[in-house]
Amino acid sequence: MASNVSADFNTASGLSKDEQLNRHEDNVLAELDVAAGVKPVVPPHLLARLHQHDNPDKTQQDINTKLAEAEERRKKLEEERVQKAHENVKHAKEVSERNKHEAGLSRDESMERLREKQENAERARQEQERQRLTKLEEHSAKIAALQKEERQVPPPLSSPSRDAEIREITEKLAQAEARRKALEEEKIQKLEEHLQKVKLVRDRDADAEKSQYEQHKIDLDQKMKAVEQRRQDLETALKEKIHARQAVADQVRQPK
Repeated sequence: MASNVSADFNTASGLSKDEQLNRHEDNVLAELDVAAGVKPVVPPHLLARLHQHDNPDKTQQDINTKLAEAEERRKKLEEERVQKAHENVKHAKEVSERNKHEAGLSRDESMERLREKQENAERARQEQERQRLTKLEEHSAKIAALQKEERQVPPPLSSPSRDAEIREITEKLAQAEARRKALEEEKIQKLEEHLQKVKLVRDRDADAEKSQYEQHKIDLDQKMKAVEQRRQDLETALKEKIHARQAVADQVRQPK
């Protein structure tokens, strides 16, 4: 049998390797069939090749299996992308809420510091005004005491220096009253200006917060549209690949 196999290979030396191997297998099977009293034993590698020839649909099954696996991978990838998009949107919302919360705290802290500063300035001004009024009251009490003494003691026939002192004290009292009124008007004006500033700050913060919310909404919509576009592009690309593989499978199924 070995001599026959060697002769077959020498005879088929002009054929390709696959054709030589196929012819060699046929010769081996033929010799096994005609051998008298010998139980045929087919080598494993030849048996595998025979099974391939006996199952012509194996190539189509492999293609269908690969297509199914590709479809499963596509669905899994699409689900992962959608999940990732939802997570990104959720994270963006959390960041936006945290930023707005921190901005609100910062604004409240600034307003609180401004309020404390104004209250401290107001207390200092009131203390200065209280001290000034105390001095004026003491001065008025001194003048009242002098006037009482004048009523008790007859005035001299002529006291120009005393008259000058009284005029000076009267002028100082008038000036103190004028300063008191001016300070009161200044206080009212500052309070009005402070209220106006507070209103402007609140209006500006409200406008800024509204603008920030609208911009965040626009950015979020753009991100969602981009995610949807990527999903559609991926789906289109996968469909094209599936169609191409299906075309290859159709060509394989066509009889030669």
